[in-house]
Parts: sequence; structure tokens; C-alpha cells
Amino acid sequence: MTDLMSLSLIDGLLPVAILTLGAAALILLGIAGRKLGVRRVLIFVLVAAGSTGLLFLLAEVIFLWWNSSFPRLLYLYWALGILGIQLAFALAVRRRTPLAGRVAGIAAALIVLLAVACTVNLAYAQYPTVRSLVNPPSATDDPLPRPAAVDATLPAASERTWVPPSDMPGEGRVYRAEIPAAASKYKSATALIYLPPAYLADPGAVNLPVLVLIHGQPGSPNDWLISGRIAEMMDDFASRHAGLAPVVVMPDASNDSNPNWPLCMDTSVSASATYLARDLPAWIQQQLGVGTAGPQQWAVAGYSYGGTCAVQLAANFPDAYPTFVDISGENEPTDSEGHQALLDTYFGGDGKAFAEQNAVDRFGRMPFPGLAGKIVVGREDTVYGPEGRQVYEAARAAGVDVQLQELPGGHSWLVWRAGLENNLDWLGARLGILDP
Repeated sequence: MTDLMSLSLIDGLLPVAILTLGAAALILLGIAGRKLGVRRVLIFVLVAAGSTGLLFLLAEVIFLWWNSSFPRLLYLYWALGILGIQLAFALAVRRRTPLAGRVAGIAAALIVLLAVACTVNLAYAQYPTVRSLVNPPSATDDPLPRPAAVDATLPAASERTWVPPSDMPGEGRVYRAEIPAAASKYKSATALIYLPPAYLADPGAVNLPVLVLIHGQPGSPNDWLISGRIAEMMDDFASRHAGLAPVVVMPDASNDSNPNWPLCMDTSVSASATYLARDLPAWIQQQLGVGTAGPQQWAVAGYSYGGTCAVQLAANFPDAYPTFVDISGENEPTDSEGHQALLDTYFGGDGKAFAEQNAVDRFGRMPFPGLAGKIVVGREDTVYGPEGRQVYEAARAAGVDVQLQELPGGHSWLVWRAGLENNLDWLGARLGILDP
């Protein structure tokens, strides 16, 4: 069972087998469908094409459920799935179809749907393994442990100075927490907090650094836990560095599922920037006793919407986040209905108010010599890739110590997870855990 649970859903034999079976099932349904007559099968094809066109219209013209980064090939798979369902249903209700044929047709339709789901997962790598789908990791509701010490004068633990106790846990833990909004009054859903083995040791490491991770849209902090496998990633890092790793805080960036998601800016919708850059650090320092040695212990990172947020926060609050990782972010916050709609919704139509907080505009107005970051783009990401390069050029011109990294893949977790994991050693050095 363990080997089955660890099977990959994004590469290897299992997805190949699912897609092969799906194709075979659709072919068999097509062959059996000859009994229905050419005219009826043609109608099914037209219905499949029409429903696909309707989905496109609803999703990309009327309701704007997703943007142009959505893989267009998935529409074809949707059409094939609809065709398979129609054929299976028509064969199942046909009087002359024997019971075994009806069961086989329904089974074939289910296999086709499984293959369609597999293509979606391959596009985004949302569920990397069988375990992540059927038994995903979850956070504990246990109370957060009290810190070893809350004293900003104590030297921060580092690989050079930290000596782990013999009974230090082998793994970190992920906790749920409600992080209040004392200054911003921001409405937030539950956050997730990863505490590394060194923090959980007795006595624990003193004053570890903090990495704030922002999720995408749509999404939640759980995406970092399930699709990003953040606990596994940080445990692997800690195992190489005497149990040391940053405390990872994954806040809710949706304003508790506000229909108008905040932009990691302070707007008429919510003061999300103040929440993320002021309320959150203050609470983390007080409650967990980490990140108290200074801004050099703090970093922010994110993917897609969260990557845009990471740059926004670093450019507007370099005293809070002098280190950032932008993975597949945009060149500026956007609204699905256009830039003017964004200005109207968030800034009362005031373009200058937007530009005052927009990272690329800020990079054009002032230097940022103390800021350092990584901008990661997917090689096949034709939408966010060019925008990430624009952010890189603007940041470099502003004196930011920035590096552009290109990884194989599109707008998916294949890039988002690797974009963080590949930069953990750099983050560890920036944050003071590792020697620079």
C-alpha cells in the first residue's frame, strides 16, 4: 500500500497507463456507438463541441473564471469526455444492449473521465502523488508550542552555533492559527504555520528566521501543504542542517474569500498589505519568538498571484521583507475585467493611487539597494513568463540584487514548487541559518 500511495500522478507509468486506458475506452465506445447510427453519433459530436464552446464563453468571456494561462488543450479533453459520456449513456439505455454491454459502457465512460481528470492534473501538477490525492497532509489543531525564549537580544540560531539535543524530533509540524489584524482590521481565514524540528526541540533553537508564503488565486494556504508539499520540503532542508529551517507562515491572502481578492496593497477593499507586513510579523514575533533579530530574518515568497504579492510587499515594505522570491508572478496586480475595473474597485478610479503602491512603478521611482530577490518563470509559461522578465528588468534597474531563473514547465506546480525548493539554500544564507 505504501508503494501505491507514493506513485506519481504527474510522471512515470501511472499517468501514461491512465491516459492509454482512457484513449482505448473512448475508441471502444466509438466502435460500439456505430450501433446507434451515424446521425446520432454526429449529434453527440456536435453537442460535445457546443458544450465546449459554451464553457469557453462562460469561463473566458462572461464570468472570467480563468485567464489566458489556462491550457487550451484541456478544452479538447473536455469535449472528448462529454462525447464519451453521451455514447455510454445512449448505449446503456438502448434496449438491445445486453447487461454486460451496459456495465462495460459505463465503466468505459468512467475511465474516460478519469483520463480527462488526469490531463488537468498533468497541466497543473496539483496532486503530485496518489497520497496527496487520497490522503493529503493536514495541519494539527493542537495549540502552538510556546517559544524557547522571546528575547531580541539573544543571538539567532545558525548552523554554526546550534547544537541539537539528542532527542530532537525528526520532523517539523504544521499548525493552524488565527492571526489577528490589530492595525489593519483585515478579515483573514485560518493560516498555517510550519515549525521545524529545531524549534520543537527541548530546548529549542532560539530566534529562527521567518519565511512568509503566499498562495495563488484561486487557492488557500492548504495548497502549499498539499501541492507544494511544504512540510516535506522543509523537513528535507532541516535534515541537512541540524534540524534548522525557517519558520514558515502561510497566511490567507483571500481576505477570507472576499469576492474582490485584495492585491497585497492597502485599498478600499482591505488593508491587506498592512496586515501582511505589520500585523502578521508583530504577532509571529510575539507568539513564536522568531524573526526578532531584525528584517534580515524575514522573507516573503509566492507563486502566481502570490508571486505578485511577494514583489508588492517587498517593494512597499522593504523594512519588513528585504528578501523575496517571485514565482510566476505578474508584472502588476490585475482584475479579470480589466485595468480600469481594478482602479474603480480598489482605488476609486485613481490611477496615481495604484501606481503609488505598484511594485514596478516604485522600482522606476526610487532605488532599492538593500533588496534582494529571485524571480522564477516557467519556460513554457507564455503569459506569466514575459511578465516576470519585465519585473526582473525593473527591479534590476532599481538596484535590487535580483536574479532571473527559468525552469522547465508552464504555469503549474512543477515550476512553483521547484522555484522555492531550488532557492532554499540562498534563503537560508540570506536569513542567517547558513553561512553566506
